[in-house]
Amino acid sequence: MKEIDLLSKGIFNSKLLDSRVKTRAVTRKEKIFGHLIGPLGMIFIVNTIAALVEKFFMQMVGLTYPAGADGTANPMAAALGNDYQLVMMIIKFVVIGVSVLNSWLLTHTKCRQGRLRPWYLIFSFLTIIIGVLIFLFSPNIMGEAYWVYFFILLACYNTIGSTYFYVYKDMIVSVSTHDPKEKAQLTFMRKLCWTLISGIVIGLIVNSVLIPFWLQNDIKGYAILLIAMSVCAVPLLLVEYYYTKERVIEDASLEAKDGNANNIPLKEQLKALLSNRFWVILTVIATLQGIIDNFKGGNVQYYYIQYLLGGNTNASMQMIYTIIAGVPGGIGAFIIYPLSKKFGIKNLTIGGYALVLLGSVIGWCFPDQLVPALIGGFLRNMGWLPNSYIFITLTFFAFDDIEFRSGLRLEGLLGVGIIGAIQSLIYAPFAGGYESVLLNMNFVDNLEIMPDPAQNIKDFMTLCFYLFDIILSATVIVLLPFVNVEKKLPEINKELLRRKKEAVLAKGGTWIEPEEQDRIEREQAAKEHEENRIADLKELCAKKGLDFETENNKYLAAEAGKQRKREEKEAAKKAKQEAKAAKKKK
Repeated sequence: MKEIDLLSKGIFNSKLLDSRVKTRAVTRKEKIFGHLIGPLGMIFIVNTIAALVEKFFMQMVGLTYPAGADGTANPMAAALGNDYQLVMMIIKFVVIGVSVLNSWLLTHTKCRQGRLRPWYLIFSFLTIIIGVLIFLFSPNIMGEAYWVYFFILLACYNTIGSTYFYVYKDMIVSVSTHDPKEKAQLTFMRKLCWTLISGIVIGLIVNSVLIPFWLQNDIKGYAILLIAMSVCAVPLLLVEYYYTKERVIEDASLEAKDGNANNIPLKEQLKALLSNRFWVILTVIATLQGIIDNFKGGNVQYYYIQYLLGGNTNASMQMIYTIIAGVPGGIGAFIIYPLSKKFGIKNLTIGGYALVLLGSVIGWCFPDQLVPALIGGFLRNMGWLPNSYIFITLTFFAFDDIEFRSGLRLEGLLGVGIIGAIQSLIYAPFAGGYESVLLNMNFVDNLEIMPDPAQNIKDFMTLCFYLFDIILSATVIVLLPFVNVEKKLPEINKELLRRKKEAVLAKGGTWIEPEEQDRIEREQAAKEHEENRIADLKELCAKKGLDFETENNKYLAAEAGKQRKREEKEAAKKAKQEAKAAKKKK
């Protein structure tokens, strides 16, 4: 049977699409452009659509099928709610096939650009196009056929479009480096733009400003917003693509007998995954969180604030809750990485979920009282910080442990895809459940028609906002102590480095220790930087009639002063550490 090698020819096998990252160690440019700034393009697109699509649907239903003069809900609105839940359930089943297809594509990819990056570029452009089309038209233009159009595009977005994004956004960190410190740094960078930067834009600006003050009253604004975001997303997507590098896959391909690290029998993949305790526990936690997220959707917090905390009479309440409960958590994000180094990712995450549990209990006990709700919201948002910024790194460490035990690098391959498909099958009955239940309770998302829903509707909104998070927090607090992979990382990385050295020497190559390779690359980068600086300075002096030697000596003197300050600072730091160590001995 002929072997299938996807993307082995064509534009993806040309130098035009080569990564601009050439070093073995993760560079500052790679961190900033590839994992902090670049990802914002697709993050803004995906998170904006996630925040708006259900609100857009509910709003469009309310405008198309308004309640009767006596306030009774239009039967067509409830029928569309059932259709929405059915479509979302069908989508989850289709996602199962798409997840397996994505894994099949990655398994059969043999490309100089890596395993994940080429497909990310392809699927991201599809996601942007489909995302814009979802909001572009209305029933006024297409009539009843609009709902067929809407549901088809919704299905395309959640299957062909965004599915691969969720595969890539975390896995790229896992295959970028073996170094645990670099893994944690890249994870923090990506989560910083996913949670904090995107959270401020989507949570504060979109949910708290644009929806209540613009989109709630202008259905056409959704399309305008998505088009504007898409124009910004494309250049950022290219920046992300060019400043990422799959070093781990390169190493695995070097060690593979046929040079293809993707050619692994499915049975071996599944055995390696399901026999790893760390990976199994983390997958169970992720599955429970997926069930909750699929049921809750994107409207839970919005409706809770709107109808339990007075947002229906005060349009600023969304912003007030977001600022008081959320922004302090955003500031606290900058202490997560230092705390994770001191206490460990596992321990920090357990402590965080304890705060979520406490905040959720307080909020559920006093759901319609602003001060307790804000206190509960603050505790919840602070508690989510480890989960939002650093927790996923444990999964990357689990993949390292799998490679340590089995010699297989499995990110994105068919075994992982099948497990993901099973997860999607589990999620399917829960998808769109929140909106469907509300519509069947005769809830109408229109303040003129229903300014104050019935108490049973408010009780359901409160339950969905708090109870599910109580269940998730308790589960994590019980299970996560068994994931002690961090303690094993020194042994794991020592062994993986030994295998790489053997593979290089077996193929007649020259082995250079990572520290020495890093020193050589830093010296080379410094040399190139100095050559470019001198060339630029000579050009500047020629244009302005300045003396090159004089200007160059000024620069060198300034740099020497900076170097002295750095050395003095480092010496003071070292002396402080030695004094602290001596004090401990006493």
